[in-house]
Amino acid sequence: MGSRSWLIAVVAMAAMAAMLSAHGAARSLAGLVDAVVAHGPESRLPAHLSVVLGISRTERETAVKQAVIRDGQTVHTFNVCSAKHDDVVMMSVNEQDHTTKAYLVSAAGVLRKAVSYQAGAPANERSLAEVRGDFANEIKLWTDFERRGAGSQ
Repeated sequence: MGSRSWLIAVVAMAAMAAMLSAHGAARSLAGLVDAVVAHGPESRLPAHLSVVLGISRTERETAVKQAVIRDGQTVHTFNVCSAKHDDVVMMSVNEQDHTTKAYLVSAAGVLRKAVSYQAGAPANERSLAEVRGDFANEIKLWTDFERRGAGSQ
C-alpha cells in the first residue's frame, strides 16, 4: 500500500510540473503576441487557409501581423490576426518539398486546430495526438524567440 501512495504522489507531481510548464509557455506566447502586434510587419494569410482553420467563413485573405524565422529550407511564421489578437496561426513551411503545417492557437497558447497540406493540394486536418510533438517544437521555437527578445524588434 505504501508504494502505491508513492506512485500516486509521483504521478501528481508530474502532472503539476506539466501544467506549470504549459502555463509558462502560455505567458511567453502572450508576450510574443503583444510584441508582434506592436512591431511585426503586416502580412496576409491565404484565403483558403483562413477558411480551413475557421478564422473566416468566406474565402478571403486574413490580415495579420507577423514574425518570421528562417531555418535552412524551413520558414516559420507567427501570425497574429489583426481583427482578433486571440487568433494566432503558427506555420512551418518546408520550401524544399512544398509542405506546410499550420496551427491555430489562442493567445494563451491553447491549440484549437491543426492542418497540413502540400502546395496545390487540399488541407488535411490533423488530430491533437498526431501533432503533439510538432506543436511542442513549434511552441518551443517561438517561446525561445520571445525569450531572446527577438519578438520586440
